[in-house]
Amino acid sequence: MSRRAVVAGVGHTAFGRHEGRTAWELEARAAKAAIDDAGLRPADVDGLLTDPGPAQGIVSGITPHFLRLGAQLGLDPAYAGSEILGGAGSAAIVGRAAMAVEAGLCDVCLCIYGDVPLSAGAGFAYGRGDDATFGFFGAVGLHALAAQRHMRRFGTRPEHLGEVAIAARAHAARTPHAEKRRPISMDEYRASDPVAEPLRRLDCCLVSDGAAAVVVTTQERAADLRASGIRILAHAQAHGLASATTPEHFDALPAARCGPKALARAGVCPKDIDVALLYDCFTIVVLLQLEDYGFCKKGEAGAFVEGGRIGPGGSLPVNPSGGLLAEAYGGGMLHVIEAVRQLRGDTGERQIAGAKLALVSGHGLGMNTHATLVLGA
Repeated sequence: MSRRAVVAGVGHTAFGRHEGRTAWELEARAAKAAIDDAGLRPADVDGLLTDPGPAQGIVSGITPHFLRLGAQLGLDPAYAGSEILGGAGSAAIVGRAAMAVEAGLCDVCLCIYGDVPLSAGAGFAYGRGDDATFGFFGAVGLHALAAQRHMRRFGTRPEHLGEVAIAARAHAARTPHAEKRRPISMDEYRASDPVAEPLRRLDCCLVSDGAAAVVVTTQERAADLRASGIRILAHAQAHGLASATTPEHFDALPAARCGPKALARAGVCPKDIDVALLYDCFTIVVLLQLEDYGFCKKGEAGAFVEGGRIGPGGSLPVNPSGGLLAEAYGGGMLHVIEAVRQLRGDTGERQIAGAKLALVSGHGLGMNTHATLVLGA
């Protein structure tokens, strides 16, 4: 039990546009913030796992990301690596860090996401063959197809997507560092510019420069540190590697397989979760995950989010910092950090009273990858 993994430190930079600053610089700042938050020194770190983000990991991923960043940080770790799983990467490396710590491969593992896609550009708008003529470009085109299918099968309405966007802004209004803190109305949502039918601009996540990091160590080590460790109760991954040309690709995310496994490993069920940090690259992904994690039945997510249920004061607060839609694009690591802060009870106005259990998800690439964490105070 002394090798049980916990999150002992968190930190991040400001997010937004950072002209003239490299991802490496931002990652170093986030690393220092997380190490300082844990009450550790850089010399204590003997594990390094990185989520390079789209610009570094896919477009410019020639030199292994962990190698260059580790050299910059002055680390010679016992355990290291990088994951390129799109939006599932950050949750995945925290799970991988937990395995490494519990197996004794390292004692203090630093997990870092960082990128500058807003300043440097990234492959978000790549075309998909001739279908790009009809709007099938990049992640937004793919998820627009998922939204269309959900609407056709279950009667989901644009207003249900709007509920997700409105909840994100309402949460962000309580988050001092969030990029989009102004609340929006349903009328504003309906009036937002279309991107790929039925998705509008307000259905799409932000694109942000920045970095975020967490420190994973043992429960025994954390007992002597500044902040009490947040337990990593369970983690799981699942991958659906079929192409988007198969209709079944849009019927359920890999979350439908790894979510129940992670919850079962933690000995909990969906109704036990106090706060859900669901990867929200697009509003439709939140609806799909609510179903696939078992918070509601298949096809019922639209009705589930009505009336502010996932917003401030709702019965299932989702992304109380604002998520990718309103806080910032942090690759999924900001979701982990918000879960830790909620379970520590130090999120101020947005604090979920009595939060003891948090679920964190990551969703990435062409709807192919998914990772789940269950964290406990």
